[in-house]
Amino acid sequence: MSVFIRTVAAPAETVKAALANLKNSCPNLSVNLRESFGDLTIEIDETSTEKSVFDKAYREIVSALNEYIYALEDISLCDRLVQLLKLRKSTISVAESFTGGGISKRLVEISGVSEVFFEGLNTYSNKSKMHRLGVKEETLEKHGAVSAETAYEMAYGLLKTGNCNVCIATTGIAGPKSDNTKKPVGLLYIAVGNEEHISVYEYNLKGTRQSITETAINIALFLAFKKLK
Repeated sequence: MSVFIRTVAAPAETVKAALANLKNSCPNLSVNLRESFGDLTIEIDETSTEKSVFDKAYREIVSALNEYIYALEDISLCDRLVQLLKLRKSTISVAESFTGGGISKRLVEISGVSEVFFEGLNTYSNKSKMHRLGVKEETLEKHGAVSAETAYEMAYGLLKTGNCNVCIATTGIAGPKSDNTKKPVGLLYIAVGNEEHISVYEYNLKGTRQSITETAINIALFLAFKKLK
């Protein structure tokens, strides 16, 4: 019988240490890892280990990775997020810049998402950010499109319409060039908010344009999950 731990953005060293402790406690365990742009599935076959020993070791690895876990079953991140949105009776909207609609695409692949997904805006240009979301021109001039301040105002623009009570906003530089700014490729800001508070997270990712974008999409969905949890 297999059990699963599904995580996003768990540091490699943290995962390595947690798995090493697991194997020390249960050396005969079979562990399989599947990773896609920061979304990691840990599949553990427990059949070769005494249940009481395994249960203790399993609790320890879950505790070690708890900050990064979205499911203890083999379920996708988007499925888990949509489940939670329905459970919380919440509606989500998304405003994307460098992720180019990728978050919305992931969401609409889930059956039944229409119950909880209000809209997805691909506000790629500065004018779109201003006209569609109410981002202030002075914010863009002072801080730039890729900034915590712009991400915050993008999220605020979604929430103030009253059509959603959870939101995600993304802005960043996926590369391969830095768009004539001094900001590095891989710099990104993700804002996740609800009616009470908007949080903005900064990341500096490495890799290709595709890997940066896809990893950011997974992180954004995970942050929305954590906001609801």
